[in-house]
Amino acid sequence: MKRLLLYFKRLWQRVLNPSVVQAAIAFVVGCIFIAAAIVLSLNGINDVGAYFCYFFALLSLVYIGYICVYGFPKVKQRTLEFAARYEFTSNLVKNYGYRTVVIACASVALNAAYAVYNSAVALHYSALWNGLFAVYYILLCALRGTFLMDKRKKARALTKDERAELSAKKYVRCGIWLIMLTLLIVANIVSMSVAGAGRRQSGYLVIAAALYTFVRFGLAVRNIRKAKKQDDFSIKALRNIGFADALVALFVLQTSMLVSFGENHAGYAAFSRTMGIATGTAVCAIMVFMGIYMIVSGRRALKDEVKNV
Repeated sequence: MKRLLLYFKRLWQRVLNPSVVQAAIAFVVGCIFIAAAIVLSLNGINDVGAYFCYFFALLSLVYIGYICVYGFPKVKQRTLEFAARYEFTSNLVKNYGYRTVVIACASVALNAAYAVYNSAVALHYSALWNGLFAVYYILLCALRGTFLMDKRKKARALTKDERAELSAKKYVRCGIWLIMLTLLIVANIVSMSVAGAGRRQSGYLVIAAALYTFVRFGLAVRNIRKAKKQDDFSIKALRNIGFADALVALFVLQTSMLVSFGENHAGYAAFSRTMGIATGTAVCAIMVFMGIYMIVSGRRALKDEVKNV
């Protein structure tokens, strides 16, 4: 009996103080239970198995909340200790510029996947909406890739002042490209108002996309605020591109939700078009403002460089 009590005491201490791996496993398993509970609830399934799933989903939600609120500092400390063992993870944690470049590389791969998907849909269904977005993501890949290739090849051979000047010039060009990319969004708004937008998709897929998009948008807002404190214009440009990309993703998400969950009558179609035009116009306005701001601030920095020489 004493051994059993000692075992449960140790198990409870392990639950309260999980390792990084254990916390990650608990988080993934908890998310699976929560997602399963949502699916069962939406389908109106209320048998014994469903109630067990609801119960474990509730426990998972409570435990995930505990890990995030009380266990996060400990998990964060252990994660940092683990990351310090390896050069790549150490740079990823400690060097903001390095982390920005790595995330930008992942974003290029994701944008390329979006471009392939939209190209396939556009060719198969003759969908102008998807074709325009395929072009948009291809240009976005090229824009991000320009900064990544610059940091890989040219920056090492230049002095600090020359790197700063080059980054400022590319920052200005990035602002011009953002304004040009806005024209594709305008073209999508026009095509949506004339021929409709997107295709009806599974509700679960749209919900998952909504969760991913909102998390992505929150991170983009956080990153663009942090990037303001950086002196490297390349980092600022990459974060601005990420924020613009997140804005477009919100526009696409709204359109997908209106198409997937909407009703088939003329009144709703008019409402859907109005909402799409309003959101798309707002996104375009923000992107144009960002582009103008980047052009003005980049040119101001170049003038300051000339004065200091």
